[in-house]
Amino acid sequence: MTAHIPPDRALPSQEAVDLVVALQRCLTSYHARKEEPAILENGGEDQRAVIARYIGARRARTTLFGHDLFADPAWDILLLLFQAETEGRAMTLEQLSETLRLSLNLIVGQVGVMERRGLLVEHRSSPSSRRRRSIRLSPLAVDAMASWVSLALSGED
Repeated sequence: MTAHIPPDRALPSQEAVDLVVALQRCLTSYHARKEEPAILENGGEDQRAVIARYIGARRARTTLFGHDLFADPAWDILLLLFQAETEGRAMTLEQLSETLRLSLNLIVGQVGVMERRGLLVEHRSSPSSRRRRSIRLSPLAVDAMASWVSLALSGED
């Protein structure tokens, strides 16, 4: 696991990093045996507000510096799907494309890569088109994103 720690924040101790890795292993094992989605505890409204501010800041960055300078579509897709997950909804590929202002072909390619890595699951599909299907984060991805939000975006030191 690689995490970016802002320069004004202290690096987490090795004990904290080991704890997060152990937690992720436990959650992976737990969710592999369950069909239910990951639980987003201790986040609630605060976590939704933090992730919404972060997504807004990324959009402002794109507006100020241009879309090509900071091209990270996979991360933007994960962020939007995590935000949708905290609101209890799925997103279609078209919604991702429109929201991120990226081509549908790029979204389809990135989603394929993330599905092969076990980060996304198909929520439901349309028999007429692959692109009309709804997708959600897998329980493993929800747990990883929740851990990342806690580590990287929490206001606590």
